[in-house]
Amino acid sequence: MKKSGNAIQFNFLSLTISSLVSTFILNLKFNKMKNYILLFTLLFSFSVSAQDLYWYDVLLDVKNESAKDFEKAVDDYYTSVDFPEGVSMTLSNIAMKGQGFKETHILSFVSPSSQSLADLRSSLTGKKWDDYIDIVRPLINSARTAVGNASNPQNEDQINPIGQAWCFKVDSKNIPAFSAGFSKLMETFNFPGFVALAQVTHGLSNGENVIIYGTYSSLNDAFTFGPKNEAEASAFAEFGELTSGISEFTQTWTRVRIKEFN
Repeated sequence: MKKSGNAIQFNFLSLTISSLVSTFILNLKFNKMKNYILLFTLLFSFSVSAQDLYWYDVLLDVKNESAKDFEKAVDDYYTSVDFPEGVSMTLSNIAMKGQGFKETHILSFVSPSSQSLADLRSSLTGKKWDDYIDIVRPLINSARTAVGNASNPQNEDQINPIGQAWCFKVDSKNIPAFSAGFSKLMETFNFPGFVALAQVTHGLSNGENVIIYGTYSSLNDAFTFGPKNEAEASAFAEFGELTSGISEFTQTWTRVRIKEFN
């Protein structure tokens, strides 16, 4: 049977529409895949740049009347521990914090090597460890742990006795932009001690996955923290404008070092 001209035109139009739809779907899938690849690349880049320091924190709510006994138990046990090269642990009390933050003490383990930090944690076993836990358990109300890595460290030789953490909730897709904004801020702002951007990888609390952590040599430095000139004020304002649109600032808390072990 011979097809009419209208039928041929209709078939041609149908094939053309079908081809366009298929092309659109393929392009949509391709663009979506490109977005996934871009996001993965950005996250991978942050991960690679964040390998400067690894940390493992144990935060404890110690009973008021048991603080001295707890601190002595920690001192007695960790004085006998053989720390791997480059690994240190700092026992601190959490002196300043917001309402609802119940932990009173923190044990902070830090190392530039994830393997060394893992080796230390794995070595905390045996009778001495069990005896230590038996002593500590009645002295506390609760304990929790958090693990992460820190990038863009500044003033690494100035890990001072007073440390402050600023905590944020940041969507994964916005972490690279947050990190870049912090790096830009640090180009202008002269922080008085060690400071770094840390990402929480295990043990999230209330969704807080990014921390800016800095240290002070004295209470006076802590009390007078902030921009000291117009350039620093402008850099702070720019960082605040950036982060307010991609993150939620949740809280800040400050610890004071009791003793360091290594």
